[in-house]
Amino acid sequence: MNDWGEPAGSGALGDGGEESLSGSDLDGGNGERGALDDHLWILAGETVWDLGPAQLDADADGVPDSLTRGADGQITVYTDTDSDGRVDRITEMDPTGRCSVSDLDPDTGLWQASVLGRLE
Repeated sequence: MNDWGEPAGSGALGDGGEESLSGSDLDGGNGERGALDDHLWILAGETVWDLGPAQLDADADGVPDSLTRGADGQITVYTDTDSDGRVDRITEMDPTGRCSVSDLDPDTGLWQASVLGRLE
């Protein structure tokens, strides 16, 4: 969490059992189910990472849209806010209570810090 401009969770992909799907048939083609159906995914550079199925319903609409990862006392929550499967919000909390929320700008593909703070 030292660099608030780029979510730390996006740089740690591959450490929590995530699978790279680069080169896979992501949409399934011909009406078939794609490799990412019911899974959350994130694009890091040119690599697509399958984070696995959503586990939590962060917006209380009855549909799981988030999953968590933790390491070294830091918790990262990956959220798909628009139900397309792509993670577009990353929330990070560290052991000292610092937190950040970064949202993906759909026009540029860049992550923008939207909330910085401290949990008391």
